Amino acid sequence: MGIFCKTRFLIWATSAIFVIHSIAVGQDNSQGRYRPDGRQIGIEAGQLFDERVFEVRTYEPDVDSSSFSGAKIFYPLTLSFDAPSGAVIFMPGYRASASSYEWWGPALASLGYVVTIVETNNPSDSLGSRSEALVSAVDFVKSESVREGGPLSGKIDTSRVAIMGHSMGGGASLVAAQTLGSAIQAVIPLSLYCCEIGESFEQGQFRLQTPSLIIASATDTIAPPQSHAKLLYDSLTGEKIYMEFSEGDHNIATNGGTDLRTIGLFTLAFLKVHLDGRSDLSYFVASPAAEFSDKFSRYEAVE
Repeated sequence: MGIFCKTRFLIWATSAIFVIHSIAVGQDNSQGRYRPDGRQIGIEAGQLFDERVFEVRTYEPDVDSSSFSGAKIFYPLTLSFDAPSGAVIFMPGYRASASSYEWWGPALASLGYVVTIVETNNPSDSLGSRSEALVSAVDFVKSESVREGGPLSGKIDTSRVAIMGHSMGGGASLVAAQTLGSAIQAVIPLSLYCCEIGESFEQGQFRLQTPSLIIASATDTIAPPQSHAKLLYDSLTGEKIYMEFSEGDHNIATNGGTDLRTIGLFTLAFLKVHLDGRSDLSYFVASPAAEFSDKFSRYEAVE
């Protein structure tokens, strides 16, 4: 090969490397289109739980539903031979938008879950409307797994589904869990608000066997645990965990929460146990380790 040919080959190879690097950087949106704090929690959980960490992608599907107006989906970038992913559907709280919870997307999707954060028809939608929206959103996500040409086609394991919600969305998640029954494998209410505005909880209102992780704060003045989260926890049957932080307000699970790391790690461990069959991680959520125990004013677990 002559000097000219060698030079041309070198320029071509250097350019190719640059293009490949640029594509890789462009596809890695961990510092761009989604919140890096959630991504870092996912990475730490992967190391702690010996789990593969995935790159994360996002998209906003066209939604044709009378129950909710839209959604933002975060999903793991899997290979053709990877098994389908479990799915998590999240309902915002009263007067809140999906964007207030975006840290959850990369936190959960980094460990292999397709995460759908629902946008309600109206920020002031009732608990009943939010419950109906969650049920519809579960069906919608399942339909995305069989929609030809979609980014999630064949990528969702519809037998591994969890629902979550914050505040009134948390109360709605429990109502939806009753409706969905065996169609979901876990429910996670966060700082849950028990009822419709102006109404109070009626004992025996919730009867479900779905494994539940309820996260609350002792200093929540909007939904005090004794009349909301703890009251509903005590009424639940089946496997359940109650995590009550000693500090933090009603918004501990939103983007501005003061201890997203702890919330994220315990949620991921719970999901790994109940969606992925990682029974070896039961210890992590059954009784908090010394590193975390001082964070809680109350921690209860019933198998």
